[in-house]
Amino acid sequence: MGIAYEQVGRGSPDLLFLPAWMIADSGLWAAQRDGLSERFRCLSYDARGSGRSDRPVDPVHYQVTELVADTLAVLDAASVDRAVLVGHSLGGLVGYLTAALHPDRVSGLVLLSASVDLVGDEDAPLARSIATFDRAMPGEDGWARYNRHAWRRDYGGFARWFVDTALGDEGTAEARADGVRMALDVTPEVLAAGIAARSGLPAADQAARLRGLAGRISCPVLVVHGDRDAVVPPAWSDALAVALDTGVTSLPGAGHCPQVTRSAEVNALIGAFAAGIVTGGAAA
Repeated sequence: MGIAYEQVGRGSPDLLFLPAWMIADSGLWAAQRDGLSERFRCLSYDARGSGRSDRPVDPVHYQVTELVADTLAVLDAASVDRAVLVGHSLGGLVGYLTAALHPDRVSGLVLLSASVDLVGDEDAPLARSIATFDRAMPGEDGWARYNRHAWRRDYGGFARWFVDTALGDEGTAEARADGVRMALDVTPEVLAAGIAARSGLPAADQAARLRGLAGRISCPVLVVHGDRDAVVPPAWSDALAVALDTGVTSLPGAGHCPQVTRSAEVNALIGAFAAGIVTGGAAA
């Protein structure tokens, strides 16, 4: 599997910005690469299915074990023994699993609006939409768009709705246009394969498996969540923080993508956290 990655800057520790859902490429982290590369070496990569990476359409290629393997492969290719992993949304799940299963490769973990559900929240719109993705759903608006049949009718409409929903009220016209551009660069077949790879297990069973891994994460952790996130419920990060014995940095008014809409604030949080690791104690 060909995975395209890049690195900029210098300094320690190394920061690896994990891709989120395949609907966006590594450009989602542009503000972090620009803002933090003077202090740290910053690595990022396009998830399989997006950007310049290979784009298979078989769900087997999008199992989370494969996504974790991509993270390790990028670290190896860049000759990085250990890095601070910065994960947003699905990338937060990949970071969580990597830190639990490969603790020797992770010096710190930043979880930003992470789609890590430790409570088995079947009623969350995202979880419900993944579970019903292949069913013909009534309606044409809102989360009814997050559906295979709706994508066949109007994928462009879904892309615009999802970008607006993820950015929230703080999204600028430029950020929305950039998000739609990335979304339209990905095919619905790729996105559907990724969803198929994540469906199957009941939410309660998935949550139990994830809770069982929390005790394996020994590195410092920073949990950040916008309190107006309309994609991943902030309560998921509350439960995550309890399981990892840390707190949540809440961003009042921010939506699902504060690294885009609050880039300076998010960069300051990541920078302070990473600098704390270098000096022997991560900032809370």
